[in-house]
Amino acid sequence: MYIIVLGILFLILIVTPLIFKNVKTTGFITIFGAVLVLGIALKIITLVSGGHSLSYFNEFFYIDSLSIIQLLIIASINLIVSIYSFSYIQGEVNEKTITLRRSKFYYFLFNFFVFFMMFIALTNNIVAMWIGLEGTTLTTAFLIGFNINKNSLESAWKYIIICSIGIGIGLIGILIFVNAYSNQDTDQILKWSHLVNNQNPQSTYAIKIAFTLIFVGLGTKAGLAPMHTWLPDAHSEAPSPVSAMMSGVLLNLALYVILRFYIITKHIPGLQNTKWLFIVFGCVSLVISSFSILRQLNYKRLLAFSSVENMGIIALGFGIGSKIAVFGAILHSLVHAFGKSMLFLTAGNILNVYKTKRIDKINSLIKTMPINAVFLILGMLIITGAPPFPAFFSEFYIIVGTVETGNYVVTAVYTLCLLLVFSGFLRVFIKIVFNTEPGVKYVKMVEDKENTLPLVLCFVSIIVISLCMNGYLSNMINNAVSIICD
Repeated sequence: MYIIVLGILFLILIVTPLIFKNVKTTGFITIFGAVLVLGIALKIITLVSGGHSLSYFNEFFYIDSLSIIQLLIIASINLIVSIYSFSYIQGEVNEKTITLRRSKFYYFLFNFFVFFMMFIALTNNIVAMWIGLEGTTLTTAFLIGFNINKNSLESAWKYIIICSIGIGIGLIGILIFVNAYSNQDTDQILKWSHLVNNQNPQSTYAIKIAFTLIFVGLGTKAGLAPMHTWLPDAHSEAPSPVSAMMSGVLLNLALYVILRFYIITKHIPGLQNTKWLFIVFGCVSLVISSFSILRQLNYKRLLAFSSVENMGIIALGFGIGSKIAVFGAILHSLVHAFGKSMLFLTAGNILNVYKTKRIDKINSLIKTMPINAVFLILGMLIITGAPPFPAFFSEFYIIVGTVETGNYVVTAVYTLCLLLVFSGFLRVFIKIVFNTEPGVKYVKMVEDKENTLPLVLCFVSIIVISLCMNGYLSNMINNAVSIICD
């Protein structure tokens, strides 16, 4: 049984840092484990991709076409970041930036973090989804403060306070949600697969209040504005591989949990207008992030605000609700996962060489670090939706959805924000990559070739998405769209 194998595998990965003293051994085992996790995930995807579903342990675990999208993102980014972490952590140990004990603590937290995310994607229990999100909060709080300096510890505390408040509000919403179904079989009311087929809660008003609390509370974890205030600081101070996992995977996953509750709610007569929470908060996220991007002086904070923008795009697609817009939202979540991971990992390589996050302190990257400069430009084009990359099509599908549903004001706001973000990224990245200081001789850095395999894997993944967008991947996404829209 695949669930049992995954559980045993994660148990081994979590205890590995506690057993082996050599950090290289721990890193190799983590990579090998990530390969196995991806292999199992792909096998599960093949079993479910035809629109089927799987359930285990009396439906405590339930895997459908919506689950496997998250499963693919988690397993793929986990492998890429595990490869990156191997060189990253080894370099930190060699430079005596961290101790051997701290490096083992990193792998312990990292694998626990991935375990909780995988658990969220696979569970059918709505309370267990919340427990998984709380687990990611605890593990990532330590990872954000991993460097143990004033800024990182401050960011970690800010993160855990804001997200814990949000998660707490979400829990209140879930409890009200469950109580509204207290007239149902007690063995079934916590199962998403049961609730989605039950349109008769005791109180429709209670469900409306509950979903609003769930959206606002868990939206904090998803990085939706104005609950996003933890995100720029956390991404700026967290180790780059952690930033990649949080931005590429965790934000998507928090929105996925909200979406699970929305699918239940929208089927209840009279609650179809709850979609406006997605539209309003999506637009607010777009507006705040696009103007914030224009004035950033720190390139990791720039990428963090880009994550807020992309979560806004995805939320907007779900809120519009037409099949083409929801298709665009799911496709965009895939592209954002790999594109933003590539950018954060590239930023990690740049930070390793320049030892600064200040945009004005980096010039002529095309001469000093040409390989990373190319990936930086490619990442910018991918994440801002430039053709022919798939984000162009995902953003276009959402625009089509807004026009088809008559949301012309939303269309205008959405289009303006996309243009602002593109101009903001273009201004910053042209300066970093091509700007030169008079009289300065730029020399190519030998570190430019280090840790570039994960960047290549991210870019190859984007190419695969582009090539499969009208084939196998399209069928997979359409099956997920059916769960949301039908």
